[in-house]
Amino acid sequence: MNTRAVNTEHHRIVIVGGGSAGISVAARLFNALKHPDVAIIEPSEDHYYQPLWTLVGGGVFRKERSRRAEKAFIPQGATWIKERVTELCPNENKVITDGNRTIEYDYLILAAGIQIDWGRIKGLEGHLRQGGLCTNYAYDQCEGTWDTIRNFTGGDAIFTQPSSAIKCGGAPQKIMYLADDHFRKTHVRDKSTITFISGTPSIFSVKEYAQVLNQVIQRKGIDTLYKHDLVEIRPESHEAVFRSLETGNEVVKHYDMMHVTPFMSAPDFIKRSPFAQTA
Repeated sequence: MNTRAVNTEHHRIVIVGGGSAGISVAARLFNALKHPDVAIIEPSEDHYYQPLWTLVGGGVFRKERSRRAEKAFIPQGATWIKERVTELCPNENKVITDGNRTIEYDYLILAAGIQIDWGRIKGLEGHLRQGGLCTNYAYDQCEGTWDTIRNFTGGDAIFTQPSSAIKCGGAPQKIMYLADDHFRKTHVRDKSTITFISGTPSIFSVKEYAQVLNQVIQRKGIDTLYKHDLVEIRPESHEAVFRSLETGNEVVKHYDMMHVTPFMSAPDFIKRSPFAQTA
């Protein structure tokens, strides 16, 4: 790896994001090209294999299995810029980082993933890992999901999915099925309800898969409510407020445990850029 500490620099190819997508593309470039000039802009010292977090939440793995050193995945010969991109300037073929560095490029690859908008659900922040609230969508939270599931003694269990795009469209269901299996093994399923509440119009966006998954939830006795987004949590009363995407009316549900899949969106620097579509 090369490091260059200058305020302005140029690279033939710039990759924004050093997650699984970014490093995979970088590896392919180094396999296909001879001595490519590639820079990867990624601030984190750690790489997280996020698909494993569902299994951490289900008690199968410890969260540490999902974390590796980012430097182990940066291709030899690539320039690793350990900063965050704050601005995209495609008309000038450059990006600007939080270190006030300007990175010019001939080709740009955006692999920044999507961000989690924790603040879009009132009452969520500051209340996870307590009172039956949990989520798999963060490294420091996924083990709390397993604590919640294994300490559940019966009652109302809710699993949510927002109407926004999310990381892994099946993850909100996977943890629900793992929880259902554990509840049966610990003999609390017969004194519990499981409800899947989603802002999407069906159990899954692909019709062929949805047909099979509908059979699964029917077989497992799981209730469903679609086109409703979780908009507020009232931790003191163990109530969750869901808003209908069709009517705007709100429905209040009681929970004893609830796995929350938060809203997600493009990183702010992409939203502000010319790359973003008007929505």
